[in-house]
Amino acid sequence: MSTLQPNPRYSQGTVTLQTIDQGEVTVPEPAWCVGHDHEQVVHLADLTHTGPSATAGAVTARYGRIPVLEDVHITQAPHAVRQREPGPLLSIRLAVDVTVAPEDARNITQALRISIARIERAIADTAHLRGEKR
Repeated sequence: MSTLQPNPRYSQGTVTLQTIDQGEVTVPEPAWCVGHDHEQVVHLADLTHTGPSATAGAVTARYGRIPVLEDVHITQAPHAVRQREPGPLLSIRLAVDVTVAPEDARNITQALRISIARIERAIADTAHLRGEKR
């Protein structure tokens, strides 16, 4: 299977990409999207808008630095076939699976609190983009 090299062109709220199934397509580009410079868009359905990532980690005596919040970011796949995303969603990936002493556990709980704050900020941003009022 061949893949197209990314060669996006950006212009006033749009991005133009080359796809196998639709040829060159120009679609709206949300202001929060970080771009498609390293994305392999093979079919229009593969196009995913991705916002900036936030992470959080903890330092432990046993393992050194470990990820706690691997990633949270806004995402949208407006042309997806199976699970179309008409509005932005959140991608959240957590990663904590360790056996630690109490001091390291305290460091992890602090990283979890930071993770919660970052996820809550991302929730608020996503809700705003979706037009939700709270």
